[in-house]
Formats: sequence, structure tokens, C-alpha cells
Amino acid sequence: MVSQAWNLVKNSYELADQAQLGLGLQVFQHLGMLPEVICDLVRQWEREFNSSLTTAVDVDALTKRIRSRQSNGSPGGPGAASLPISGGQAAAFYVAMWTSLDGLMDKLERFLSHCRLLGLTLLKKRETSSGLAHTTSKDRLLGAATPSLPSLAELVVGELLANWHDPADSARRNLITLVFGTTQLNLPESSSGFDSTEEEKMTEPFPTFLHNGEDEDFSEFCSQLSKSDGFLGWASGRLATELLKATEQSSQIKEALEGEYPKLLKLVLDLARRIRGKQTSGSFEGLKGASLTSAIDTPQCLTEAFAPFETAYLSRSLSRLFDRVAMSFSTSGGNVVPSTIELDGIIQSAANELAYASVNYNFLKKVARNVSKTVAMFATKIENLVAVGAAASQVTDSPTTGQQNNIRLVNTLCTFGTQLKLTCSRRLRNLPVLQSTDGQQLSSPFTVIYESLESKLNTLCTNILEPLLQSIGDTVEEHIGAIHSENFNLPDSVGGANGESLESSYIAALQELLGRIRNEYLSGLSQPLVSGPPNVYTLTSSQPSKSCSPVSDSRMGVSGCFTCGEIAFQNTLRPYLTRWIDVFVQHVSLVRPLSEHGRLRLATECKEFELSLVPLTAPDIGYSLSALVPEAYSTLRVVRSILLAETEQIVQAYIGVAQAPSGQQPLDTSLPASLVCQHLFSRAPSEIRSPYEAAGWSARRYVSWVLDRETEEERIAFLCNGLTVYAREVEMRQQKEYPPIFVLLRSFLQHFNEPSSQPKEKTNPSESALAEVMA
Repeated sequence: MVSQAWNLVKNSYELADQAQLGLGLQVFQHLGMLPEVICDLVRQWEREFNSSLTTAVDVDALTKRIRSRQSNGSPGGPGAASLPISGGQAAAFYVAMWTSLDGLMDKLERFLSHCRLLGLTLLKKRETSSGLAHTTSKDRLLGAATPSLPSLAELVVGELLANWHDPADSARRNLITLVFGTTQLNLPESSSGFDSTEEEKMTEPFPTFLHNGEDEDFSEFCSQLSKSDGFLGWASGRLATELLKATEQSSQIKEALEGEYPKLLKLVLDLARRIRGKQTSGSFEGLKGASLTSAIDTPQCLTEAFAPFETAYLSRSLSRLFDRVAMSFSTSGGNVVPSTIELDGIIQSAANELAYASVNYNFLKKVARNVSKTVAMFATKIENLVAVGAAASQVTDSPTTGQQNNIRLVNTLCTFGTQLKLTCSRRLRNLPVLQSTDGQQLSSPFTVIYESLESKLNTLCTNILEPLLQSIGDTVEEHIGAIHSENFNLPDSVGGANGESLESSYIAALQELLGRIRNEYLSGLSQPLVSGPPNVYTLTSSQPSKSCSPVSDSRMGVSGCFTCGEIAFQNTLRPYLTRWIDVFVQHVSLVRPLSEHGRLRLATECKEFELSLVPLTAPDIGYSLSALVPEAYSTLRVVRSILLAETEQIVQAYIGVAQAPSGQQPLDTSLPASLVCQHLFSRAPSEIRSPYEAAGWSARRYVSWVLDRETEEERIAFLCNGLTVYAREVEMRQQKEYPPIFVLLRSFLQHFNEPSSQPKEKTNPSESALAEVMA
């Protein structure tokens, strides 16, 4: 009978026949042999797996197999199996090893299926013996009685608990726990022999039975079972031990497992797919082929088993990328920028590393981090070539060799970043591993690369260009400051009706300077391949156009990267343009003495100043002055309207005491009140000094102070103090009355210093008037 029962059990695995297996197990239960039979089955599977594992990574066995095939079956000489493997034999060795490991995974899947079928059958099959009817192992343990029939699993667990403290029974307890731990794995439904609905109904009582126990031994058993990874956990431990041992004993095995880790990972992912019974319906409906494998997460126990090989592969991958960068700079010579061919070599190496890692999404993210580190290293290498010091920032003579080299470095950074991003897009965007990810992972794994391109390369481009722009800015501000050496108090009879005939020397010098800088210093900047809107890769650029993006798939995570040297320069130029326009309008507001003709001339020079900045911009590719600095550009335009307006009109528009005449365009009041008030001081007679002159400051010092202030309150307070100084001087001179513009200035400052107060029309100096001015 025992022999027949064994035949039933063995044949049931070949046929995946649960009914036949249940019958055999029930026979062993009646014979009192069920726990031992379960243990014997598990031991047999463990022995077979150990044997296959040892053979799969046995160098001698693999070498003999290869040489036996190559010699058409003729035996080799003594010790031939242990000879070093080289040339074509090495390739054949790796093929044989991977074939063996593939077969090992097939066997592991089969053993997992057997173990799960055993556990599920024990849970489903119930004992019908009259002696055990209407009672369960839990009832017997806890002293209760229920009408339900016990399953074979309950009987086995009950026997385990009866001998729980017997040291000799610990091995059997571990083996049986391993079986029930395996039932928690989601194996293919065809392997278990019944559909998922039946399986759910059948396994539901087992967890309930486990978690409702009150016995201390039973609770310990439940704890062990919840921590068990079943047969897969045991096999993972054996894999980790044997593979590490094999790598220590054989350099060929080490090279294969560490150097070709993606192959090993793919074997594991295929196993995980089979274990979890992936179906084309359900949550993965619509996915095809390889994408199914890529969507699977590796079981934690397998992940831990192969972690050393993954770490080694990532280290090798990073070394390969770093070596490629280092070689490109070493072959280029000490201070020479890498050639286009060398840049392509780095980019192709990075793309290849990403392609090799495409077997799994999480693994691809890790390799992408290696690529981002490579970008950082490339930036560091370029930074070491940057020319610094006075020779790299001067703008008085012809461009130095260092300045020309810096422009080439900017072009190189832009070319590298653009080509790397485009290569990733073209070669990797349609990988199945990306198509099978869910919506929460759309920005990865390439986002880390693009963020590195933006943070490292864009920042370095800006840092290279800023010293030159700082020198340009110093010279520009020096020319702007020369506005006070011009005479803007000429009568209307001098010059044309609009003041165009007199061109200020500072404007002419500024136009000559910026034109020369564009032609001599910036002519080497690389340009976009085609004309179009601003750089779609640059987050800070204005007026971006989605239609121009070469990457429409959001999975690629496109982000900012300068595409050429010109665009890098335009983005670096932005804050400097804003600064220069702010400095210019501040100086314009301080110009005095100022006649009506002088105001017309200043308005014209605002337009000329705008035109003088155009050579530095790139309107053909969307970087016009209005696009680069829209707020500062608007300020420059509004200043012209203020210059042409009457004093009373300006004050009334800002303090809101009168409406614009019918049919007349209202005056734009978007300029800061302090800027407008400075200009009102410039319209006053010479006895009312500008506040900065009353404080003993120069115009340049005052402009610098104004631009450093963050709030209008400080600027208005300074202007109030300047008007107060004049009021005290009038009082000391015992002057009879103030000039008419004093009242306008006082009303203007009162409005912005104390918005709730109402302006008072007083023409005689008094203590109350001084108090209002000081307010």
C-alpha cells in the first residue's frame, strides 16, 4: 500500500492532478506517515536542486562538456578539464554556463510548483475518518468542538505542535513550514490544477485558522510561517551561497556573473513572471512580450541573493563610463577640448550601458544614476580647462586665447548635453521596459540624467560666461554714468524739433562697444541648427514651444539643457540686461539741469539705448530684448512716456487727484514711485538739490544704493529727507515762498509716505509744512 501511495503522489506531479495527490496523501495520513512523507518530498526536491546548482557552476564539468563537444567525443589528456579557458573556448564556456543556469531556473520553477501543489492539496483535502469527524486540530488544541472536518494541513500542524519543544523535531518543523510558506506565492493557475476562485475559497480557512490561535506554541508557528519565503527563500539562500563560492574559486564564473549581470537578472525576472502567474488579462491586459517581464519586481529574497553581483556590475559600469571620459580628455591633450568624435564615444558608451540595463525598470534607474555621475565627471573635466583671471574677462583688447577657449568649452558642453539627450530619446524611448511602467513612474529613469545635464552643464556654461559678462557690465555701467557729462539743458532752438540731431557721446561709445564685443568675443558661439522659437530644453527661456520638442513622450522626462552656445549666452545674459536697463533708467531720472528740449533728447536716447543692446541679443531665434527681459523692457518704454509728460500730469496720475482729459491716453503709472520722484527733482530749479547731492553722494553711488534696496519705503524715506533738507535751508534763508514744484514734490512724497493723508496746498514755510515733508 505504501508503494502504491508513493506512485500516486509521484504520478500526480507529472499530471498536475490534485485529486490523485490528495488520495495518496490521505493514504499516508491513515498510515500515520504523512508528516514524514511531506519531509521526504521536500528533501528530494532540495537534493535535486542542490545537484543542479552545483553542476551549473562547476568549472570542471562545464569545461569537460565544452571540450567533449569540440573534440567530437574524443577524450582529452590528463588534467585537460582544469586548463585555462581562452579564445573561442571562453565564449563557449559562458554559453554553457548560462544554459545551465537557465535550466536551473526551470527546475526551480518546477520545484516551486510541486511544493505549492503539495501545500494547497494539504489545505483542501479533508480527513473523513469517523474518529476525526466534526473536530479540527485547532479544536483539539484549544479544547473546543466544531462540526467542521479537519484538513490534512490542520492534522499535520496539530502533530507539529504536539512535539513543538522536541529538538529532534525541529528539522521536520522547518520543512513543513517551508511547504506552507510556498503556498503564499502566486504560481500559475495551471500549475496548481484548479482555478483561482476555487483556490481562494480553499485557502481562506488556513489563514483564519492561523491567526485566531491562542496557544503560545501555535502563535510561534504562525510567526515563523509569516516570515517564511517558502521553497523560493530556501533556494535563494542556496543560490547566494553557491554562486559566491563559485566566483571565489573561478575567475571565469566571476566575470560572467558580474560582467553580464543583466543576463542573470533576466533569468530571475522570467522566473518571477512564471511564479506570479502573469496573465495577459487582468491588470496587465494589453501588454505584450518582453514588457511583461520588465513590469515584474524581483522577489525580495532573490534580490538579496543577487545583490553582490548587481553591485559589482554597477561598479564596473561606472568604471567603464569614467574611463571613457578620462580617455577622451587624455587623448585630446592637456588643454585641448575633446573632439566631436570623442564626445560621440562617451555618448554611445552611456547609451549602450542604458540599453544593456533595459531588462528591468529599477535596474535601469540605477544605471541612469551612473550616467548622471558621468555627466558630472565630464563637467569637472571641462571645468579644469576653463581660463580664469584678468586675461579671461578683459574687453579692452582683442580676445585672448583663454577667452576663445572658454567659448569653445561652452559649445562643447552644449553639444554633449544635447547629443546625449537626443541619443537617449532615439534609442531608448520605445524600450518595452518604459512602455510597461505605470503612471507614477513616468518621470523616471531618464529624469535623473536630464536633471544632471541641467544642473551640471548649464551651471558650468553660466559660470564660464559670467566673468566676461561682468567685465562687459562694468564697462557698460561706466559708459552709462557718462550721461551726466552731457548737457541736457540746451534751449529749444538748439537741435531739431525732437532733439534727434544731438547724439550723446556715451550712446555712441556704448553702441561701438557692444557691437565690437558681439563681432570679436561672441562670434564663436555655436548657433541652433534651425531658426525657431526659444530653446525648448531650457526651463528659464521665455515663450517655450511644445511643438518644437523632439521628445513628445512624457516618459522620457525632457527637462532643461542648453542646445547651443548662443542659447547658453542668452540665458546667462538675462540678469545683466535687467541690471543695465535699471542702471540706465536710474541715471536718466537723475539728469539735471534738464530743459524741455533735454527731456525730448533723453526720450530719444532711451530708444537709442535699447538699440545699442540689440547686438548682444538673438532675435532670430526668439531671444529679442522684449522676450529676454520683458519687465525691464517695459520699464524702459514707460520712462520715455514719463519724460514727455508734464510735471502736473505725472503727479496727478500717481496720487490720483485727477482723471486724464477726455480722449487722452492715461499715463502709465507702473514705474516705481521713487524713480518718478527722482525725475521730478531733476525738473526743479537748482536751489532744490537732488537728495543724493544733499547727502554728499555721487550719482553712481546713489544708483548703486537704490538698486541694492529691496523695498520702496527706504527709497521714499531717503527722498523725503532730501526735501526736508531743502525746507530747512529755506527756513534758514527766511525765504518768503517755495517754488511751485516744491508743492508737487511734497504732495507726491506725502502720498507714498503716508497714503492715508491728504495733500495740503501751502505756499509759505511753517513748522507744520516741515512736519508734513518729514512724514
